[in-house]
Amino acid sequence: MSIENKKIIFIISSPSGAGKTTICKKLIKKLNNIDLSVSYTTRSKRKNEINGKDYYFVNKEKFNQLNKNNFFIETAKVFNNFYGSPLNNINKSKNNILFDIDWQGAKKLRKKFDNNRIIDFFILPPSIKELKNRLIKRGRDNNKEINLRLSLALDEMVHYKDYKYILINENINKTVNQLIKIIDYSLLIESNKILLQKKLKNLVKP
Repeated sequence: MSIENKKIIFIISSPSGAGKTTICKKLIKKLNNIDLSVSYTTRSKRKNEINGKDYYFVNKEKFNQLNKNNFFIETAKVFNNFYGSPLNNINKSKNNILFDIDWQGAKKLRKKFDNNRIIDFFILPPSIKELKNRLIKRGRDNNKEINLRLSLALDEMVHYKDYKYILINENINKTVNQLIKIIDYSLLIESNKILLQKKLKNLVKP
């Protein structure tokens, strides 16, 4: 599958509690050449979340209907909830696209798009102890759910090797700044590549 207008797909993944969603929100505020792909989910809306901005919240029946109609380019099941990224998020955007998805979704995107158009990041916590502290501080889950998330996080972390860039999130603002530098560099390289191809067509005749 090709990406319209040579868009770049940026993917950020992490285990639960490593800061992925917060990082993505901060990036979107700082970068005007990237749009966030807003996913659909069957999980319940949390406090302060906005439908259509954080996620599109739908029931499982609606989600399955959309999935059967090939509405999503990738789907994943996490903690008995379904998540899916609409294909239209790519088609309607004039900018590059940022996906806040887990390793399952990232794997599916790599199969559907030219990997030269994908820049992916995996965010790790400084330690398992710190990850557990962050999950506790969020105040969303009971002890059983926190331990379940930690167990899943250990399984998810082994997939870091599938990503081009791996960052350890010790400080959220520092991590965001590191990401911006890598993203800006990647876009500069891509811009220069396109410019070079145009000049070569004029210089070198077949």
